[in-house]
Amino acid sequence: MEDRVNGEGSAPLYLRVRDRLANQIQDGLLPPNTRLPSERILAEEHGTTRVTTRLALAQLEAEGRIYRSNRRGWFVSPPRLVYNPTRDYSFSDNVSAQGRVPVTETLRVTPTEVDAWLATMTGLAIGDPIVRLRRRRQIDGRPVMVENIYLNPKRLPGIDTFDFNRSLWKLLREHYSVELERKQIEMFPTALVDPQAEALGVTAGTAGLYVTRCCRDAQDCFVELDEEFWLHDTLSIQVSVG
Repeated sequence: MEDRVNGEGSAPLYLRVRDRLANQIQDGLLPPNTRLPSERILAEEHGTTRVTTRLALAQLEAEGRIYRSNRRGWFVSPPRLVYNPTRDYSFSDNVSAQGRVPVTETLRVTPTEVDAWLATMTGLAIGDPIVRLRRRRQIDGRPVMVENIYLNPKRLPGIDTFDFNRSLWKLLREHYSVELERKQIEMFPTALVDPQAEALGVTAGTAGLYVTRCCRDAQDCFVELDEEFWLHDTLSIQVSVG
């Protein structure tokens, strides 16, 4: 099939297909979580090739307007979750407050030892004990984030015995009377690779956002290091200043 477009300017064809789909999303003709037709059907509807259609879909994915689920196809992205990484609040409470449905899954809890990377990040000594918690977060049934949390068992004795399908922040406050006073936060875009990509049900190389947050208590004792691997279309980072 030859690509054909009439009367839509001189932009590359895949961008014109992208514009049509983006307008349908913006106008509500394709609501959030709607499954898009197959690439073959979209190519027929827009009078173009599957290669061009694939380029248009990839552009929309890069913009966070649509997402691809392994073996299920393309879907319109839901509204982004407003997220402030400087605040101590429950993921579930934040998601619920925005009218969404949260789920937390504990994947693994492993007592281990501090390696060179953790020593650099936490200030602990190599070989010190540390507890690694791995969790997956869902919003409205869609996995959106995997996190590795490293907890200091000297500051939090018995921490590996708790149920982590709940707010860790509330657990620290209610059981250990810990207030997280100092936080060092880093964020940058990344490509999700396995095991994170597999846990989120996406193809390795999918765009993501990497967030680390290292927290200490009022006595400057290391409490937790949180590594978060988010799908890039799920967050709106908002931080209040002043």
